[in-house]
Amino acid sequence: MKKFFTIDFNNEMSLVRAVISVYIIGIIGFIVPYSHDLFLALTPLNLAFSLFVLLWAVRKELTIIHGLFFLIVYLLGYAIEVVGVNTGWPFGEYAYGDVLGIKLFDTPLFIGVNWLLLIISSLLIARHILSNKWLVAIAGATMMVIFDVALEPFAIATKMWTWESASVPFENYLSWWVIAFVMHLIVVNLKFPRVHKVAYAVFLAQIVFFLITNIRYYLIDY
Repeated sequence: MKKFFTIDFNNEMSLVRAVISVYIIGIIGFIVPYSHDLFLALTPLNLAFSLFVLLWAVRKELTIIHGLFFLIVYLLGYAIEVVGVNTGWPFGEYAYGDVLGIKLFDTPLFIGVNWLLLIISSLLIARHILSNKWLVAIAGATMMVIFDVALEPFAIATKMWTWESASVPFENYLSWWVIAFVMHLIVVNLKFPRVHKVAYAVFLAQIVFFLITNIRYYLIDY
């Protein structure tokens, strides 16, 4: 048990255990009524932690080129969200709440972090399974749409964002896929070490977290 909660930052499985531990604690925190609001406020910190672990796992291969491409993904993701919030295109009419923190142009600065986190983790997973860059981009984009399907009920229930329509519009998922596909093509040729276990942990732990907390929101209205 002690080993499970001890982090060795030079050991991939230790990082995996750290990610799993954080998300298990997060699930408990969201399910328990008294801690729900606190854990909701910690959402940006959790995103930052997940991205840190992922970047730490690939740190030995990181170069200035990686940093530039990561910045492009962050800025592109953020810019698309700014356009989406202020014009309704390409995702549909929606607005952000305060869960993700400081906003600029009505868009949380942390949303770019979310795009970067998802792109890197899904890319590493797709490259573990596939070698053709086009198939990697297709698989990565598809994984991100699956992620968004799990995320949407949670985001709506916590008022992370709200949709003008009664349900999530189809163009949201279509746009997510197209944009994610393009972003994967941007970074697909970057060199990364084989740390797919951490990528799996970060990506799948979030999906499991959303699925379980979505059941909580469906069954209990606090």
